[in-house]
Amino acid sequence: MFEKRLIGLIAGLAVGSLIIQTFVDLDADGGTVASVWWNMVRYYTILTNLTVAIVFGAMALSGKRLNAHWSGAITLQIVLVGIVFHALLAASHEFKSIIGEVSNHGFHTVVPALCFLWWLTCAPKSGLGWRNALQWVIWPLVYAAYGIWRGSLDGKYPYYFLDVPELGLLGLLREMSIVAAGFLVCGFILVGIARIHRPSLSSK
Repeated sequence: MFEKRLIGLIAGLAVGSLIIQTFVDLDADGGTVASVWWNMVRYYTILTNLTVAIVFGAMALSGKRLNAHWSGAITLQIVLVGIVFHALLAASHEFKSIIGEVSNHGFHTVVPALCFLWWLTCAPKSGLGWRNALQWVIWPLVYAAYGIWRGSLDGKYPYYFLDVPELGLLGLLREMSIVAAGFLVCGFILVGIARIHRPSLSSK
């Protein structure tokens, strides 16, 4: 019962944050919902929270669970959303409204924290190993290529560490190496936790 309620809460908060952010951007920039979403999905934060909303929503409706690999994968991606924001981006981020601050903390604080709680207490962990951590780095690298492509279309790069004109090729490789290493280290930490910890709360 605890797991079902937690999964439903995570799905609801992720969906709610996406809806709020849509209205915030519509109010700030105008345009249509389609144009606002085209701009929103340039960001790793939005794409990852959208993935959480879809996956946890599907689990809430179907009652099915992710296996250990995919549980770890989605947890790592969303937890890194929170870590990267609070460690690198929060200091320079200005909120234009209180409601924008609400959605921002939903994306970067509440949903990541609850996903980690779900993984720690409920998700399957058996069989996770170092190969899983290596595979989990694929998604951020794929996103990096996508983010650079999006930036090349209109000159608006979603994150400073993807800004090719500003960084140059060597600078981009340096920044991406740091990001990939960070994901890899956090993936190894997740695997390490999985090896010493097992879910203790009932999922029924």
